[in-house]
Amino acid sequence: MPVWHVSISVWSKDRTTKRPAPEQAEAEAVKLLRGVGDPDREWWIWNPVALVGHLRVPVTPVENDQIPPGCVTADAGDTGPLRARKR
Repeated sequence: MPVWHVSISVWSKDRTTKRPAPEQAEAEAVKLLRGVGDPDREWWIWNPVALVGHLRVPVTPVENDQIPPGCVTADAGDTGPLRARKR
């Protein structure tokens, strides 16, 4: 299933160190995918070792029809639990 995907991390103000801030990362990821994809469902997962979050939202049928041949349409990695979409 094609998805919109954001990989996100939070960095220190001096941009030298990732911060363990899953709630902040998730809030920003939700903002970045606002207005695209399925309005009802998404997957969020936080990797506490890598300090990276991944938000995935299925593309809509209309969006899927606009993906040109040859573009990457698959996503690798853990998805986290399917949940209702946050807005």
